[in-house]
Amino acid sequence: MDTRNRMRTAGGGAVGTLGRASRAELHRGRAIAAAAPSERFLESYRAARYAAGALLAPGPRRRGPADVWHRLAAEVPELGRWATAFSGYSALAAAVEDGLPRTVSDRMADDFLWAVGRFLDLVDERLGVLGPAA
Repeated sequence: MDTRNRMRTAGGGAVGTLGRASRAELHRGRAIAAAAPSERFLESYRAARYAAGALLAPGPRRRGPADVWHRLAAEVPELGRWATAFSGYSALAAAVEDGLPRTVSDRMADDFLWAVGRFLDLVDERLGVLGPAA
């Protein structure tokens, strides 16, 4: 039985990192299965957020912005363009999550899911994790 998602270390550590990477894959799977474009977009966004979190240093956060995208750009500068791109979708994700009326087209949801898939592949590569496509 795989217990890595149940084990926790004080600062998150490697076990927490793998847990976040697994959660990212779970949300990507939900996005793929989602029929509604808004749900596909939201699950894709959640997948990207968990994947970014897997790359961040565990422990108390330092001064400055606390959101995952600012932290990703600061801690992993080579992924700064991804962080900037995903940060631009934060308001839409929050609105969709809160049930506010926002239009998410099929094309936009599909394109976003594709981009998140590429991002998760990069994260898996950096972590040395083989995803479902491996």
